[in-house]
Amino acid sequence: MDSNTKMVWGLPRPIWILSLVGLLINLSTIMVFSLMPTFMESELGATKTTVGRIDGFVEFIAYIIRIFSGVTADVFQNRKFVLGIGYGFSALVKPLFALAGSVVWIFWIRVLDRLSNGIQASPRDALIGDIAPKADRGACYGLAKSLKTAGSCIGTLLTIVLMGWSDNDYRLLFNIAFVPAVLAFLLLIFSVREPKHRNKFIEETPKKGQAVVHVPKFRWRMFLELNWNYWKIIILAFIFHLAHFGESYLTFRGVDAGLKETFIPMVMFLFNLGQFFVSYPLGWLSDRVPRRMILMVGFLFMCAASLMMGHSDNLYYVLIGVFLWGAQMGTTQNVLVSLISDTTAQYIRGTAFGIFYAVLGVCIWVSSWFAGDIWDYYGHEVLFTISALISVVSCGFIFLLIPKNIRKLA
Repeated sequence: MDSNTKMVWGLPRPIWILSLVGLLINLSTIMVFSLMPTFMESELGATKTTVGRIDGFVEFIAYIIRIFSGVTADVFQNRKFVLGIGYGFSALVKPLFALAGSVVWIFWIRVLDRLSNGIQASPRDALIGDIAPKADRGACYGLAKSLKTAGSCIGTLLTIVLMGWSDNDYRLLFNIAFVPAVLAFLLLIFSVREPKHRNKFIEETPKKGQAVVHVPKFRWRMFLELNWNYWKIIILAFIFHLAHFGESYLTFRGVDAGLKETFIPMVMFLFNLGQFFVSYPLGWLSDRVPRRMILMVGFLFMCAASLMMGHSDNLYYVLIGVFLWGAQMGTTQNVLVSLISDTTAQYIRGTAFGIFYAVLGVCIWVSSWFAGDIWDYYGHEVLFTISALISVVSCGFIFLLIPKNIRKLA
């Protein structure tokens, strides 16, 4: 972190700006995402299995592209440029949803939308890691997550109001979602300054009239710079995220429990509210106690959420389960990205996040692919019970893979 960086309430000013950018882009995204399962089912005739498989595949695309955006951000050592492409692309895609006339059309637009999301993630997390003071990484990632999910909560409430006002006009809301996405792009471009970097793998080549020219070039040995502690985090993330299928199934569970169509966005509101409430406090706490203890709290949130949604038909218990599912996201994602920042050097950080997100993408694709079949053939009880069991098993692997003093070993 630059010693001249202005601090606001104990954290660097650029962290606050990036968090506000995340708030706006999530506000835009949730206006589309919270309505997409029922839009596809009620207006386009898609089945739950189709929606789930599309969900899993497009999320897989979003996660896989994060490897390339992370490596690019490392090679050129310019996080903001790559991040700007992602946010700009996200804004341009939003109006296309209003034109969709078939499931196939929605599929391709969602692929484009998730590509834009994938371009954003690795450089964003790497940039936060570059700016954040080492002693406050958990708090910085927690703040970014909290404001992002605050945007999702605001977007959900706005969606509920607009759905009632427009008599459930899905396409109107898809057009309105374009506005906050554009604002997020402009705020990033004009208000965030890229910190100075030095890429260990840049070639220094003489050129006429100049002493040295720095030539960015990809090197496979970049991957060899990732240490064993980092790979243990990746293994643990892989095991746990097999329990994490697409959030569309939370919406389906709410509808099955009696949630009315106008209030369907409440599912994503509660999901994001759970993230909002825990992200900053537990991120801050993870800077002061062993991170693995906070990670276990997140895994237990997941177990409780799965049991409540899987074994209760009471709508209120199901919605509490949705809230806890969000709480586990706010906890586990923050701790895992903080651990990755702890265990990787600045010049390789984008690549490290890219690999992390790609592994998560594979898990979510696999789990979402089979989740629909399990639900259709065995019922939601079996699906959510499997999720709970994987969460419990993951708790044991925390102590096998994550040392108590991992930050000191980095």
